[in-house]
Amino acid sequence: MSEKKNKLEDILKSLDLDNCDQNSTKLLRGYMDLLFRWHEKNNILSTRDRGYFIQRDLFDSLSMMEHLPIGDLLDIGTGAGIPGMLISFFRPDANITLLDRRENAIRFLEHAKLKLSLNNVSIIKSDAKKMNIQKTTDAVLIKNFSNKIISKLSFEDKLIYIIKMIREHVLGTPPIYMLTGSIALSMDNQTEEFRRTSKSKFSVKKIDTPYFDTNRYMLVIEHD
Repeated sequence: MSEKKNKLEDILKSLDLDNCDQNSTKLLRGYMDLLFRWHEKNNILSTRDRGYFIQRDLFDSLSMMEHLPIGDLLDIGTGAGIPGMLISFFRPDANITLLDRRENAIRFLEHAKLKLSLNNVSIIKSDAKKMNIQKTTDAVLIKNFSNKIISKLSFEDKLIYIIKMIREHVLGTPPIYMLTGSIALSMDNQTEEFRRTSKSKFSVKKIDTPYFDTNRYMLVIEHD
């Protein structure tokens, strides 16, 4: 048994996913094979190290699931389907919409959807600022979304930008689940003025990882 296989099995066990439907793990392994073959030619990931990918991106993505509501999800800035497509393997009854503006990412997502016969995944090529989501969704996922505007903003201003974007371009007011670092802890002490300005309430959930010294956090944003 290879070290890489051991790492994947260790993570699934740590997340209580080792006893899930065999089709879910089959899809996960098939996805990873497709992803790294595609990456060799198209440079779609930030790493070529499968072990690092398993311990960081895969672990983070699947760790989000226990905090997410049951139902349909919208993953904005999904890239290679992280976390949305990964989650879709373990939530076959939910419709997962993957949105990204980059052609290379969209081509990979369409390739993976076809090869893996994913009936619960929808793919949209759009800039998040121009998206027009007219079907109901139960939660919005933010893990890898970024653009030139928010990269220059403070954390609070970035949140205001994202909240406003969701309200203007996504039907209804679905809660936002944002994976980030320890900066999320600042929302535990947000001012009343910021709550009024954002018209939102915030809660923080820690994602414990045995693989890295720096902790990850899930910031949950609900609309007032």
